[in-house]
Amino acid sequence: MDYRKYSRTEALRRRRRRSFQRACFFVLLLLVLMGLAAVITWIIEGVQGGGGNSDSLPVDTSSSEISSSQSGQSSSTPTLTDSVVLPELGRVELSYFADAAFVGDSITVGWNDYKDAAALPDTNVIAAIGATPPTGGVQWKAEDGSLYDPLERIVQTNPTKLYLMFGANALVAEGDYVEDNLIESYGQFIDDLKSRLPDATIYIQSILTPAATDESHAGLSAERISRVNERLKELAKEKGCWYLALDEALCTEGGLNAAYASGDGLHLSKEGYMAWLEYLITHAAYSPDNPYVGGIDPMA
Repeated sequence: MDYRKYSRTEALRRRRRRSFQRACFFVLLLLVLMGLAAVITWIIEGVQGGGGNSDSLPVDTSSSEISSSQSGQSSSTPTLTDSVVLPELGRVELSYFADAAFVGDSITVGWNDYKDAAALPDTNVIAAIGATPPTGGVQWKAEDGSLYDPLERIVQTNPTKLYLMFGANALVAEGDYVEDNLIESYGQFIDDLKSRLPDATIYIQSILTPAATDESHAGLSAERISRVNERLKELAKEKGCWYLALDEALCTEGGLNAAYASGDGLHLSKEGYMAWLEYLITHAAYSPDNPYVGGIDPMA
């Protein structure tokens, strides 16, 4: 036997075995590191996911997540989170309102008199004196005395923004059931609008507290209106709408600012409508497509 040849062969075999073992060790180490990285990533994602992901837009929430408003609730009703209350953002151009519709009672009717003075585009005003949220095919009376279906009129204008304001006429009457009926009919009306105009942005505007109340308006107390406005915030959250706290801009010291009130203390003067429009200009739901003044995107 050639022992030198045998020795060289064994040495070569041992080197190959060590090379193979090193390769296996590095492959195993790589797999362990990859597995460890995957575990760390999973833990981080789990922690971040547990913190919740807040959305800047209002979303529909299950009725089980919204505390029910009970008859006779007091003025100590807890304030809801302000996630649906629009904050002041950038200023939009008046063209933003070209495809909007203002819907409501006699306070909204006043836009017919002042939208030209405000240089508004041909914004649709669909409102009636004494109106409450129209449900069940209720008819409204036009200026010429004819009757029309307000829901059909709204749908025909095909607005992409809807500004709603109801409540003063219903709350003139006293009684807890009045508040419950108002919120119920308001919610049904919003459901009807969403089924017919699913892509429209809906704004629920707060009820304004009159500058003064007399015996005929005993139900329009500041305390009661504040309570109902809280319920309107809740409704906005439930229905996936925006809430506009217009009362905070136009009402001071428990009532409509005297500079914005007409003679009856309930309706608005020209200055009141200008202040109302100023509030709407600075409280439009954010979209990068909005026509912001100067083209300046407030979220950029």
